[in-house]
Amino acid sequence: MIREIPEFNIIGEPMKTVIIYHSHSGRTKQIAEQIQTRIQADMIEVSPRQAYTSLMVYPKGCYRAMKGLSDEIIPDRIDVSGYDLVIIGSPVWAGKPTPVINGAIGALTGSSGKTACLFVTCGAQVSGEEAAGVFRTRLQEAGLRVPGEAVFDKKGVQDKKLLESFVSVIKSASGGE
Repeated sequence: MIREIPEFNIIGEPMKTVIIYHSHSGRTKQIAEQIQTRIQADMIEVSPRQAYTSLMVYPKGCYRAMKGLSDEIIPDRIDVSGYDLVIIGSPVWAGKPTPVINGAIGALTGSSGKTACLFVTCGAQVSGEEAAGVFRTRLQEAGLRVPGEAVFDKKGVQDKKLLESFVSVIKSASGGE
């Protein structure tokens, strides 16, 4: 699923872009890297300061995600003041963005008034859509405008048309198309 809000589309010079993401299984990183190969962007991978053990990632991580909690992260601050466009990606745990991405949103500085596109990777479209709504709201509360988002479920991570549609939304938001 791709969501685009046309009134945010702008025309002009391509914006300086950063992709911020958390990836536990590697799917979110895969999408972030595929986006980066199609646009010019810096990348920041966010990880928890205290890694989840393989036994606790889902019980503890999903519980914290459901509660909307944030993990302490590496890097502990993410300054986006030098960027015009922020692309931010998260896996979905229990229908919500991960505590690591919640921590990343809290760690953003210089984000007020910036434009952001978000994407989530998930097992099922419905949980991805739920997470994207929560994610969008959190980014808006951090002062970011969100003109587009994408949900990559287990089939969608292999869907090149879905990826290209999202890249078109990103380019539109950045003035690149």
